[in-house]
Amino acid sequence: MDTPVAERTAALLTRPPAPSIDPVEAIQADRSDDPYGVATAEFYELLATAHWERTGAELIEVLAGVDPTHGPIVDVGAGTGIGLPYLLDAVPGADVHAIEPSRGMRTALHTRLRLDQRLAGRVTVDPRPLREALPERACAIVLSAVLGHLDEIDRYRLWSFAAGQLPPGAPVVAEVLPPYRPIEVEPVRYAAVPVGRFTYEGWQWGEPADDRLMRWTMSYRVVDGAEVIAEQTVQSTYRCWSPDDVSDEVEPFGLTADTHGDAVIVRRP
Repeated sequence: MDTPVAERTAALLTRPPAPSIDPVEAIQADRSDDPYGVATAEFYELLATAHWERTGAELIEVLAGVDPTHGPIVDVGAGTGIGLPYLLDAVPGADVHAIEPSRGMRTALHTRLRLDQRLAGRVTVDPRPLREALPERACAIVLSAVLGHLDEIDRYRLWSFAAGQLPPGAPVVAEVLPPYRPIEVEPVRYAAVPVGRFTYEGWQWGEPADDRLMRWTMSYRVVDGAEVIAEQTVQSTYRCWSPDDVSDEVEPFGLTADTHGDAVIVRRP
């Protein structure tokens, strides 16, 4: 028998699509010192659970066999820390070097660590950008939906580190999601999560910014029945990557690339 929460969720997911929002009204995240903190951080923990249930299972498979004695797992863009339990389950005994420049995301991340002593004893949170935050060595690197936010300097630093500071065979797990090239994406509600009397909705749509960049619009809504009582809309750009793009970029560094689900696995031979 369906519960009231399940019935509400099913009803919400059949509602008609949201109308477009004038881009002038959207927060321009790329112009902020904290792009995720302007809106996304507030809602990420609620709306990303389903995504991480799938991604976390893939990480456990890919990271099996990683030797934690070679150094920590580097989690690039650790966000709220929602993926940290999967990393520690995948590699028992590992430490994690969690790189998260967003103050908004770190607020939730620090709260998670305070409430979970297992994580607090294993996870170091580094607030610096990737180019300044990589440790001396590592046993693996994880990037969940982050690669498209890294500029050329950060990517050069990342692949150089993988080629020189990871042991042979150690994985760099880079999540690569379609579209692989910019296209028009109609508004879609990707999550609707009931909490108390309200329901939290996540919407996204996109358009090409150039031949490699997508301009994504994310809208976060707090809904009471049929009434939207709060809404935040934010725009940001994201560089599209295909598995072949990643393979071509890492080849000059002496690295190889294979696919596993939604991820490209880069390794030093």
